[in-house]
Amino acid sequence: MNAAAQGKEYPSVTVRVTPERVAAFAHAVGATQAGVNGVPPTFATVAEFASFPAIIADPELDLDFAAVLHGEQSYEWHRPFAVGDTITVTSRIAQIRQRGPLGFCTIESELRDADDLVVATARCTFLERGEAR
Repeated sequence: MNAAAQGKEYPSVTVRVTPERVAAFAHAVGATQAGVNGVPPTFATVAEFASFPAIIADPELDLDFAAVLHGEQSYEWHRPFAVGDTITVTSRIAQIRQRGPLGFCTIESELRDADDLVVATARCTFLERGEAR
C-alpha cells in the first residue's frame, strides 16, 4: 500500500434511501428493529460501500485487496437516515500506517443529504497483510 495516497479524496457517489433498498439491507443483515424513520442505522454501510470500488481499484493507493481484512468500523451520527433521502458520499484516505507486516488504511466517508448537511461520518480501517505481496 502506498503511504503517499494518504489524504487523497475520491469522487463523490450518490445513494438513494428507497424502501426497497432498506428492506433488502434489513433482510440481508437480519435486522429486526426498523430504527428511526424505518431505516436501520447500519444502513450507512450501504452508502459507505458505494464509494469503495474506486478506492479498491485505485492504482495510486496500490491496495492488495486479496490480502485485506476489515479491521475496524465506526460511525458518528448527526441525524438518522430517512426513506427518501439522497445521500452523497465523499471518501478520503484519512490515514495510512505500517506496523510490522501489516498496513493499516483508514477511510473516512462523509455522508451528506440533499441539503448538504452531514448525516453521518463513517470510518473504516482495512488491514493489508504484508505476506500476501
